[in-house]
Amino acid sequence: MSQYPPEKEEGKTEYKLKLTRVSEERLEHLASQMKYRLSEGGGEAFYVLGVSDEGEPLGLTDEELEVSLENLRRVAARLGARVKVVREKRGRRGRVVEVLVRLSREDSPPIHVSITVLGNVDAGKSTLVGVLCTGRLDDGNGAAMARIARFLHEVESGRTSSVSTRFLGFDVEGRVVNYELVHPLDESEIYLSSAKIIAFTDLGGHERYLRTTLRGVMSRLPDYAMLVVGANAGLLKMGREHLG
Repeated sequence: MSQYPPEKEEGKTEYKLKLTRVSEERLEHLASQMKYRLSEGGGEAFYVLGVSDEGEPLGLTDEELEVSLENLRRVAARLGARVKVVREKRGRRGRVVEVLVRLSREDSPPIHVSITVLGNVDAGKSTLVGVLCTGRLDDGNGAAMARIARFLHEVESGRTSSVSTRFLGFDVEGRVVNYELVHPLDESEIYLSSAKIIAFTDLGGHERYLRTTLRGVMSRLPDYAMLVVGANAGLLKMGREHLG
C-alpha cells in the first residue's frame, strides 16, 4: 500500500504504531495529546493506527488492533469524545485503520463548518444545496431551489439574489439528521440533534449580484468555499471571477 506523509506536530492527524500495554501515566499523556489534536481540528481528530511517525504503514495483528482500539476509546472517554473506524487498509505486516475521534454532543456544542457556495448563474448552486439539505431530488423545474429560496422573486426567476444560509446536520455516527426530521430545514431541530453541522452559504451567481456575493463571502469567514460548475456549460465568466 502507499506511504503516508510524515506526521506533523500541528494539525488534527495523529499516527500511532500501536497502543498496547498502556499504563495510567501513559493514558494521561495520550489524553493530553488527543486534546491538542481535537482543538486543532475544531472538535474532530483523525488517528491512524498501524503507521509509524514517518508514515510507514507497517500494520497490526488482529489482537494488537483490538487492544489498540480499546485503549484509544479509553483515552477518548476521558475527554468526552467518541471513536469510529472510518477506513481500513492492509499494511506491510497487518491491518492499518483510520479512526475519527469526535467530541460527544452531550459534552459540547455541535462542531460547526462553514462553506460558501460559489459559481456562475444557473450552475445549480441552490439546487445542490436544496438536495443536500432536504434529501429530495430536484424535479427538473426548480423544486429543490424553491425549497430554500428566501424570496418569491427568486422562486419565479430561478436565480438567487440574496445571501442564504442552510444547515446540514450529522449525528455522532455520521448519519444525516435533516432526513429524519418532519421539516428538514428546521434550524433549531437540526442544532439540537446534531454533533456536527455544515452551514452552506448560498450566494448569487449573476454578475449584477457580485457585490452581494462578495459581502456574503467576506462577512461569513468561511472554512471552505465550494465552486459549483454546471456539467452542461462548464466554467463560465462569473465562475472564473469567483475562482480568481
